[in-house]
Amino acid sequence: MIEIKSDKLKASFLPFGARLVSLWAPDRNGRLADVVAGAAEEADMLAGDVYAGAVTGRFAGRISKARFFLDGREIGLTPTTNGDQLHGGPVNFCNSVWQARSSDSAVTFTIHSPDGDQGFPGDLDVTATYSLDGNNLSLDFEARTSKPTVVNLTNHAYWNLAGEGSALDHEIEIDADHYLPLNDRLLPTGEIAPVGDTRWDFRRKRKVTEPYDNTFCLYGKRGEMKRACRMRDPSSGRTMEVHTTECSMQFYTANHWSEAMKGKYGPLFQHCSLAIEPQNFPDAPNHPNFPSSVLRPGEVYRHRSEWRFGV
Repeated sequence: MIEIKSDKLKASFLPFGARLVSLWAPDRNGRLADVVAGAAEEADMLAGDVYAGAVTGRFAGRISKARFFLDGREIGLTPTTNGDQLHGGPVNFCNSVWQARSSDSAVTFTIHSPDGDQGFPGDLDVTATYSLDGNNLSLDFEARTSKPTVVNLTNHAYWNLAGEGSALDHEIEIDADHYLPLNDRLLPTGEIAPVGDTRWDFRRKRKVTEPYDNTFCLYGKRGEMKRACRMRDPSSGRTMEVHTTECSMQFYTANHWSEAMKGKYGPLFQHCSLAIEPQNFPDAPNHPNFPSSVLRPGEVYRHRSEWRFGV
């Protein structure tokens, strides 16, 4: 386990998945709690939710029918479920061991994904650097390729700002007036729909209350730092703002978790945490109206996320 600290926060990581395992943050009375949900042992991760806390890639989210076209050529990928690919394929960045180097307040993970890995073209070299500074945790991605390819990276941490209990009682405000409707395979239909007068309207703070698994299209330009959401646990007073340079945020309420899954402190109950995943649109390679996920030789993929904690 790799630990880093600031004067306010403490976090731990594993090279398995370049994974955030825990983050200890104070409440309104200064009491610390671990606000990251998931397992701490590799065997429990593999038997439960291997994505929890990890870097997902090469492509976060689903790619329809595990294929896409790039420069006029069809690229076939290794499918994960129902003929689609999820989070980069069966052998992805979440269940791979990264190289690591660390200091007191930062840890950098690197991985090399060879040409053809899970069907993706090009050698891809990825760096993920987590840093703590005061009340803020940040994550900087860089990726370079030897051939034209597609890339979409994020961190898949699950959060519970109370440290326990249902996360559906959390309050959240999401800076988005559009979201991506899904089909019955949880894939975007291609429509970019307004949130107004729907259950997906979180432009004003309110309790989560019910399950979600959708992508929200954020205000502001891609490549520029912007707030994605603000979350608050009323019981402890803890708040977390997520800022990102990406254009969207996946919001997921751990719908598939169950008591059969082992976590650090006991079973991973359904809806006991919230995944907040800043990223590009899922299935972007198959929708020309979605932001491009193409990376070419000589270019550098960059993406920064920040988690800002308070009370």
